[in-house]
Amino acid sequence: MKRFKIVSMLCLTMALGLTGCGSNNEGGNASGTPSSSGESTDKPAETAVQEKVVLKIPHYKSGQNVGAKFFLPQVERFNTKYTDKYEIQIEEVPNDDYNDKIKLLWQQKELPALIEKGANELVETLIEKDEIYDLKPFLDSKPELKATLIEDSVAFNTRDGKIYTMPSSVVRPIGLFYNKEMFADAGITKPIAQMNFEEFDQALQALKDKGITPLSLMTGENAWTTMLLASAFMANEPGAEEVLKSNRADKEFDYTSQMWVKAFGEVQKWLKEYTTDNALGAAYADSANNFLNEKTAIIANGTWMVGDFSDTTKAPEGFDKKVGVSLYPGGIGLATTAEYSWWIPKGLKQEETEAALAFIEFIRSPEEIEAYMVAEGGQAPNIQTSAEFTSKLNPILAEMNRSVTSDLKMIAQSMADVWPDQISSKEFSGYLPLLAQDKMTPEEFAEHLTKKAQQFKK
Repeated sequence: MKRFKIVSMLCLTMALGLTGCGSNNEGGNASGTPSSSGESTDKPAETAVQEKVVLKIPHYKSGQNVGAKFFLPQVERFNTKYTDKYEIQIEEVPNDDYNDKIKLLWQQKELPALIEKGANELVETLIEKDEIYDLKPFLDSKPELKATLIEDSVAFNTRDGKIYTMPSSVVRPIGLFYNKEMFADAGITKPIAQMNFEEFDQALQALKDKGITPLSLMTGENAWTTMLLASAFMANEPGAEEVLKSNRADKEFDYTSQMWVKAFGEVQKWLKEYTTDNALGAAYADSANNFLNEKTAIIANGTWMVGDFSDTTKAPEGFDKKVGVSLYPGGIGLATTAEYSWWIPKGLKQEETEAALAFIEFIRSPEEIEAYMVAEGGQAPNIQTSAEFTSKLNPILAEMNRSVTSDLKMIAQSMADVWPDQISSKEFSGYLPLLAQDKMTPEEFAEHLTKKAQQFKK
């Protein structure tokens, strides 16, 4: 299969305040840098004391969210660096409520000074309304920072010469984790990434024959783990490369073609034959818990989960030694460069914009990017990592790097990346139980999602 053009750069394994920051405040210049007033005075000069700028930011990477393990300490590192100048305070927001929270704050004209993503439809609306701060002058003034950005991500985030959200520097193909001991018990020796999906199904059956539940699936929330595996299956189908190409920016609204129907049929089989009794209605926490406590052999998820494997509050001691990682069958890695990242509302006070820009620059510094990859995996094709980088990597992350290096055939977006938000967040998961219980055929499932998606087509 044709590789996406950034794959050639991949030799390892993908993303990246309410106090005084209402979006209706005016101030700040185009580059976010201070401008002098040009006024003169006969009075003796006095030393100005700058008051610390505090930005309160609602964010989903908080509380028990797996992303909080790296993000919250990163915020503290920023606060320490700018201890007398800037401070970021994080308001905890559940992941499922985050998009609605940002929408509500926009409607109330109280957007925080920094937002990471948010619903695509909202970001696109604000781009059309030109209500997002243009990052291009700032990036043009920071050539070293600009040089780290991935070209396709820059292109996606640029409209009419303006850069609306921060382009990516890191790409992290999502694969799956598996229990090596369970695989050995079932006599499975072929690397998963070198299997096709027919061989993968045979491996699932071999696990089942040994009394091992193969898959950690879920139908609750956004059906994350189920959706990922379904996406990888469909990526192997004829015609899917164009639909799921990793830099695709537009959305898909028709799911009635054979590639979609076949993928939904495979999901139906997995839910009926190869997963846990609690998969129907299960949230991510349930799906993850089944894998972490050795009730299942496989979970589809990103490398940010690696820290959980050695966390004895979540998994048995030594569990991390049993975990292997791989790309999906067919050498598929799931990732996208067509996604929004950090953005700043237009119309903040100048000092708030400067604080927000300082935070973006900080988290995209080479040191922070490297720390991010050590913690959560990924590869930054335009950043020279330190000599110690590889030795710092968790063995599981290093194994993912090797899988990418030796087995990667295609980078594809997930279904959730090409669906409108309403399908990925509600409709897909909401009707999976009917599919699993044979109350809906794969064809009917596809028709239902298509009918729903047409309602959200502009």
